Amino acid sequence: MTFSVEITASASDDIADVATFIAQDSEPSAAKWLAGLQTLIFSLQDNPGRFAVIPEAVELQIDYRFVLHHSHRIVFRIDDANRIVYVVRVYHGARNPLTNEDVSRE
Repeated sequence: MTFSVEITASASDDIADVATFIAQDSEPSAAKWLAGLQTLIFSLQDNPGRFAVIPEAVELQIDYRFVLHHSHRIVFRIDDANRIVYVVRVYHGARNPLTNEDVSRE
């Protein structure tokens, strides 16, 4: 069964920030990064549970998962009951671990 994918406002802001940063050096690179990200995010429609749970999940007490896109971590949660994947954050993988302040429980 297929899931729908929703990108939260926080994740959308993250994506815009990263794309703007990349575009400062190369607009074609930013466009390529965005296209790859879009493809990856919407691949979550099929079997989103195939990706690993984030290490912070126990501390946050939520079953967030992640997938990497280049050096960025796409963090998402799965609402099995409603068949929705919520992309909650997109940020550089070298960043400090997520905290409750970094994510919303939409």
